[in-house]
Amino acid sequence: MKRFTSQMAGSRPEVRALLERVPLATTPPLPPEWLRCEMLERFAVLACVPVRAGATVLEVGAGAHALSTVPLALQVGPAGRVVAVERSRWGQFRTITEASGLVSRIRSVAADARRLPLRDDGADLAVCLHGIRSLGAELDVRRVIREMLRVSDRIVLAESLPIATTDAQRAHLAMYDLREEMFLARDGHRDDRRYLPLDRLASLAELAGGVVEKTERLDLDLPHFLAWFPRSLIEGIPDEAQRVDLGRRWDVAEQARLRFGEDQPPVGIVTARRS
Repeated sequence: MKRFTSQMAGSRPEVRALLERVPLATTPPLPPEWLRCEMLERFAVLACVPVRAGATVLEVGAGAHALSTVPLALQVGPAGRVVAVERSRWGQFRTITEASGLVSRIRSVAADARRLPLRDDGADLAVCLHGIRSLGAELDVRRVIREMLRVSDRIVLAESLPIATTDAQRAHLAMYDLREEMFLARDGHRDDRRYLPLDRLASLAELAGGVVEKTERLDLDLPHFLAWFPRSLIEGIPDEAQRVDLGRRWDVAEQARLRFGEDQPPVGIVTARRS
């Protein structure tokens, strides 16, 4: 965690103060600082996103830990608002947003993002940061992006890319790439789909009716902790051959993670406007 500590120490004072208010986690084998580290990564992504003070920002896929919600709330300032949409995975969302001191800037909405309960042009910007992989099949992703474009004439999509240039990034991808296959074999549905290439992320925005204005690749020097899952989940797979094969590959991926750690792959960022 030395790199995280160093980058946090070098961040803006208001960012550092906010991260220090984020509670430490108690979810072994993840380190206690993992929430703060993931949130620092969101700040790095948002440095590339045109979020102005006083804006209303729609966030699709707020998630259980408000990892992007809290940084967005800091960006919009006291006069702004973040409309955080999540279907069901609220988890520690309220605890973390209250700890941040910015909860008054946040409106949480429980909804299916394919049918947003928001008026046309109700936001100045719509974002989905590290959430595309959890939105379901490609048709569902396009429907969500189309809804984002209805609510705002400008959107930003950001997602990790399937690119590795270091052993630690390769270790992350080796573990993460097992998740979709494991959930499909165990539960019969896909979850945590594999990362998309940047050109595919851009094409989804275009197929949903957007005009891509800019694509970027952001390379970060931060650890990443959200690929790991307990091996016990594999034991719930009914098909023995699949269970044995996934267990063997999990063991290989876990050995790489323990040896090299796991780092954040490059992040792809797509900015698009309504056509």
